[in-house]
Amino acid sequence: MFVQHQQLKFLNVPAAKVARLNTSVSTVQLAFSGFPPQLAEAYLVALSGGNKVLILVGFYLTESKMPIFFVPQRGEAPVEEIEQVFEEGFVFAESMGFILSETDYHLLTSEDQQKLWQSLPICRATEVSTAAPAVAGKKARPASGSEQENYRLRSLESLGRFLASM
Repeated sequence: MFVQHQQLKFLNVPAAKVARLNTSVSTVQLAFSGFPPQLAEAYLVALSGGNKVLILVGFYLTESKMPIFFVPQRGEAPVEEIEQVFEEGFVFAESMGFILSETDYHLLTSEDQQKLWQSLPICRATEVSTAAPAVAGKKARPASGSEQENYRLRSLESLGRFLASM
């Protein structure tokens, strides 16, 4: 299960850390809390860092020009579990109506990888997001007691540790 990562505003990671990348072949009308219904693009990204991998599902809202990110409840996963977690991300994106296509990112030269990665809207800071690059330095707020909130907080902390290790 994937949960929304509220603090992540854009992906400020080097292209070399991207292990896999899938993108949507078309836009889909979505409605997220705090945004009007609008067309969105989907991105499924696997970021590698040592012996851990973090799978992210990013949705780029075309009208608001803002990305929204979702991460697995359990956070980063061991390299051995990448296929299972990546498949969960794939199913999550497809359950919202997207058809994802493999970019063959791993087959590109490092120069082409850099060009492709920098061209993605989920990697660019917007005017709204420039005040909070990558992961905000704030401590996660205390859990409200619900199991969902606990999972979300654990995922946020895990993502913060993962990105800090890069």
